[in-house]
Amino acid sequence: MDNILEDLKSFLADDEVGVSRAAEAELAINDELAKLAERDETVLARTVCARIAYRGSCGFANSGAQAFVVNGYNNRDVKATVRAYWSQGIKSGQFDRVYTIPAGSERALGCTRSGNIPVTSYTFRVVGCVAI
Repeated sequence: MDNILEDLKSFLADDEVGVSRAAEAELAINDELAKLAERDETVLARTVCARIAYRGSCGFANSGAQAFVVNGYNNRDVKATVRAYWSQGIKSGQFDRVYTIPAGSERALGCTRSGNIPVTSYTFRVVGCVAI
């Protein structure tokens, strides 16, 4: 009888360890999934909140396009942070600007190519956006 009782205790202890390890693994997976979902929501919110649009021609020999930051919401103002990357020959850099954009509208960022020599090229990217 004692052997059966010992075997049962051993079996239950092993089972609890197995369950604990499985539960820990599941919690770790759930934490990782939550982090991924949060990151995806941030990217989606930034994409929906504001985006860059290009129209028309401008700049040196009309080789550029007018850039705009567009509010993606028709019913909410947004504050968008736009990063501008520039290059001129072997020099390059970047800078950020924050724009408050009324609901359903846009703000002009400028031309993607300067109108003088040496030509400076610009690209724009929304790096942050919040509805206000």
